[in-house]
Amino acid sequence: MSQSPPAPHLILVDAPPGPGMPDILGALKGVARWSVVTLRWGTPEDQDRRVEQLAALGPVQVIDRPDQAIDEVLALAAGSDPVDGVLALSELVSYHAAVAAAALGLPANPPAASARLRRKDLQREALRAAGAPCPPFAVVTDEAELHAAAEQLTFPVVLKPAVGVGSLCVTRVADLPALVAAFRRAVGMHASDPRVIGAPRVFVVEEVIEGANWHGDDRMGTRVSVESLIDDGTVHHLAVTDKLPLAPPFREVGDVMPSGLPQPRVEEIRRATTDALRALGVTRGATHTELMLTTAGPVVIEVNGRIGGGVCELLRAAAGYDVVAQLVRLALGQSPAALPEFRGHAFYYTPQPPQGEYEVVEISGEEEIARLPGVLEVVRAKRPGDRLVADEGTIAHPFRVLATSADFSDFFTRLKAVEDAMTLELVPLPRPSGAR
Repeated sequence: MSQSPPAPHLILVDAPPGPGMPDILGALKGVARWSVVTLRWGTPEDQDRRVEQLAALGPVQVIDRPDQAIDEVLALAAGSDPVDGVLALSELVSYHAAVAAAALGLPANPPAASARLRRKDLQREALRAAGAPCPPFAVVTDEAELHAAAEQLTFPVVLKPAVGVGSLCVTRVADLPALVAAFRRAVGMHASDPRVIGAPRVFVVEEVIEGANWHGDDRMGTRVSVESLIDDGTVHHLAVTDKLPLAPPFREVGDVMPSGLPQPRVEEIRRATTDALRALGVTRGATHTELMLTTAGPVVIEVNGRIGGGVCELLRAAAGYDVVAQLVRLALGQSPAALPEFRGHAFYYTPQPPQGEYEVVEISGEEEIARLPGVLEVVRAKRPGDRLVADEGTIAHPFRVLATSADFSDFFTRLKAVEDAMTLELVPLPRPSGAR
């Protein structure tokens, strides 16, 4: 009697943020033989708990820096058990996993495409070369180049690191002195932030993209995101997600999936995303594309080589769709087995503090929020005494709420109930000497 072939051997390159551990284990256990490389993160107790959970998949190796993932994956692949695919679910390690997979000849994007997905400077250059709508921009590595950029561009401008996460150091400025001050602060924060440690000190300065409210409703923002799976160059768009207005300067407050825009507008957004992915040379994996809606059409803000934060949960809540299971298929060189069929809407709400630095004096309301209709998850992310620093990006949120609504109008009613149930009292902290 013939034996069935062994299950495929995959390497999971793991790090927070990304899908929650229940989603990871639920989608991965039993579908393959796993080796795990995980990034050391959080407190020792947090790390021990994560390693213990991941050990349910297979042996776990811990690394201290994201860039160490490449060598660790190559070392595992050099062992006696051949590797069939490499999977990463977090933006902290998605680039490194893709580089390792390509080096092993496993399903992955070409290295040039992976670099463009990671670095906003290379991405902007590729989009401009393809004729995609793109704001005037300049790439800077020092203050001399910063001054040259200020002479070429029209203020206001946006400063952002070429490699960044969660709106880290993204700043809108109105004049040259503010730009220089923002650059100096951003250089220091970027060099010390563990989420981007080892990344080059390269920044992009670009003119502000002026948005238009396609919803005709001031409660909604002028940006959207698109989640896509790419299989051997074929693009499968999973969802267009609407955004609430940003907290200054560029911090996300909430998302609702699927979009409430009319279908012709949704198709316009999908086409712009497909054009961008082709311009970047993306052929495999998952992407999270952010676009600004303008009077002239959608303009790509950035494309990321992974699913968006919270997208796994939104897809599960609104469509019963397991995107992690589909990502396993892509890592093995297979096509997605299914696409989402939405049965309602799901939304995330992550309120942001004002600009500046604050200490939490009082925070409560999670029990009341959890009892509201449609609420699936509520997490109080901060405690009294914690600091909230706007320049650290979206991770400064004090609460995170996942909820559902039957239709788009009901979304606003449920969001208002969540807002009303929150209690948050902050006191400002003194700004560092010389800060603007």
